[in-house]
Amino acid sequence: MWEEMALHRILPRLPSKSLIRFKCVRKSWYNLIDSPTFVENHLSISMHKIHSTCVLFNRFIYSDANTGEKELAFSFLYLRNDYDDDAENNVNFVVEDIKFPLSSRQYIGLGVIESLCMAGHCHGIVCLSESNSNLVLCNPGIKKIKLLPKSCLPDWWGCAVGFGYDPKSKDYKVSRIASYQADIYGDGLIPPPRVEIYTVSTDSWREIKNNSLETEATFFCPDYFQMYFQGICYWVGFEQPKQSVEYEDEEQKPMVFLFYTGDEIFHNILLPDSFYTYEDGSSYAYEMSYIMYTDLRIILWNGVIALFGFNRFSAFPDSYGVWVLDDGAKGSWTQHLTFEPLVGIKRVLEFWKSDEILMVTEDGDIVSYNLATEKLKNLPRNSSSDFETIVYVNSLVSITGRQQA
Repeated sequence: MWEEMALHRILPRLPSKSLIRFKCVRKSWYNLIDSPTFVENHLSISMHKIHSTCVLFNRFIYSDANTGEKELAFSFLYLRNDYDDDAENNVNFVVEDIKFPLSSRQYIGLGVIESLCMAGHCHGIVCLSESNSNLVLCNPGIKKIKLLPKSCLPDWWGCAVGFGYDPKSKDYKVSRIASYQADIYGDGLIPPPRVEIYTVSTDSWREIKNNSLETEATFFCPDYFQMYFQGICYWVGFEQPKQSVEYEDEEQKPMVFLFYTGDEIFHNILLPDSFYTYEDGSSYAYEMSYIMYTDLRIILWNGVIALFGFNRFSAFPDSYGVWVLDDGAKGSWTQHLTFEPLVGIKRVLEFWKSDEILMVTEDGDIVSYNLATEKLKNLPRNSSSDFETIVYVNSLVSITGRQQA
């Protein structure tokens, strides 16, 4: 009895890779670790760990120098949240590399991969997309990959993909919005967006109504998926007239979109007022809207939803800012901080604490910048090529639909 209680307390606190090995110890351990209750408990503990943060890097490495064939490689970067800020110039971290042999075509049956990106992540599952047509779910913590069936929608120009969890049905869902910005029927009207949902439990797509993505005169077009949090998927995108206005970006109004995974309904909210007006209060056209909202991202900051990125129309051009969403779907924003870009920094990656941001230098090194102390900490790991990052939650969650956390 004591041993069983100890197992239930200790095992859920271990990383996924250790638990996969421990399933081979004995049948009772296998059954315990494989049970939905254990998976859910392990996920809950992983999501609330306070001593370390796990960042997942997605990059490509050459598997064959002669053919140029590539493999998708993941690196886990474990960062200590409790390091002494004055003790040293380096962040305390551990790196673990994981390779998925996608180039073998064993899993996804594609040609040489050159454009696979992270389309979304939730509860340790990452949705990967190649040009928004071939979609793959993977759980790097347990080294599992699943190719999604082909979409039932036409391959239109503007296909946007998102991923999240439905707390009502306890299922994971991939959302795909197909939209077009030009007249393709010759009647001067843009065709309405079409939305389909993939569910892990059924392993199939189904189209849903899009009536929450249009008004009498305009369409709402979620474009760049940002994150999932507590039953809601967050996007940035734009509103545009139904009448064809190809190449006239000033007619596209940038905004934030919320997709409720349980009700499968979209809502939209405006960006902070400063993104639509100059400092003197006058409004401006949206000819820069496309560039502007691709520089914005929705993040979880101090446990709340926030907007992070550039505001080119602020008092400090090209300054970074963080705006907190105060009233949920009502769309009230409060700016909490502003800082100017640092010299020698090429890209901003992720907030891994409320006051720590991972960045990439022009030399390809990774550094962590503390907003409070304005100090840079080094992570001596060179990135020879471009990559993507997400703040990752280690989990045992299945991508086959057999178990639900």
